Parts: sequence; C-alpha cells; structure tokens
Amino acid sequence: MKTHLVKTHVVVSAVIFVGALVATEAAAQVNAMSGKSKVTITKREMIPVGDVEGHVLVLTEAGGANENTGKWAFMEGATTSGYSVMDLIRGNGTHAGYFILSKDNSLAVSKLTGTVKTVLSPEGKPLTSYSGEWKWVKCTGLFEGCTGQGVYQGTVIADKEILAEYRGFLAQ
Repeated sequence: MKTHLVKTHVVVSAVIFVGALVATEAAAQVNAMSGKSKVTITKREMIPVGDVEGHVLVLTEAGGANENTGKWAFMEGATTSGYSVMDLIRGNGTHAGYFILSKDNSLAVSKLTGTVKTVLSPEGKPLTSYSGEWKWVKCTGLFEGCTGQGVYQGTVIADKEILAEYRGFLAQ
C-alpha cells in the first residue's frame, strides 16, 4: 500500500511538472518575423581619419516605413528610423547602429553589428551592401519586454536610399 502511494505521488508530481513546463512554454510566445524597409538617409557626416587613403568614419540617420514579408504582420506600416556608424576604408569595413520600429505607441529597438562591402560595377560605379546581425534591446507597448535576434542585409539603391531586409524572431 505504501509503495503504491509513493508511485502515485511520483506520477502526480511528474504530471504537475510537465504541465508547468508546457504552461511556461506557452507563456513565452515566439514569433518568426521578417520584413523590409526602404529608407532615405536624412543626415550623413563623413570624417576622414587620416591614417590611410580612403579611411573615413561615417555617421548616418535614416528613416522610412516597414513592410512585412513573413506570415506574421509584425509592425506593418511602422515608421522606421536608423542610426549608424561605419568605419570604412575605400567603402569596406564595419557597421554598427540601431534600427527602430514605432507604431501605435509600441516601440521595438534593435542593435545592429555587421559589415559594409563595396565593389565596382562594370561601368565603374560603386555598389555597396550591408549585412550582419541584430538583437532586440528594448520593446514597449504591445511588445513590452521582448527578446529576440536575427540577421539583416541592405543594398544602397540610390545616393541617399537603402533597401534593408531583416528576418529573425521575437519572443515575449
């Protein structure tokens, strides 16, 4: 009788533990998301470093609108803002900054780190692209306390225009 009682207690404890695990997993909802944004550079400052030819620091500010490319309508039509610093030698180097989405009193701020690559077209025009990783650093409103990360890539499509694409996840 005592052995049967102990076995029953162990089984009930295991069921409660598994139930708590499932409830915790359901509470931490994870959503895959992807999107793109055509942004216009509104400020750009280039500072020559002076150590080697073509070495500059570039500070930029840009803005645009978010468009979803995934199944989940994450921040569709949100205003996008981007702030970045690039350390470039002849158009190639590192890129770091912030990409911010805001809509209806909700804010999602991601920190970016990556690289910039510039090659010349057959006509001799520079073709510049960006790629790297991002991570959520602050979310408010509907996305309060979010976590997540992903990857991004971007292409300069005109003197002051960039098409940026991202994908990753957001967990709450």
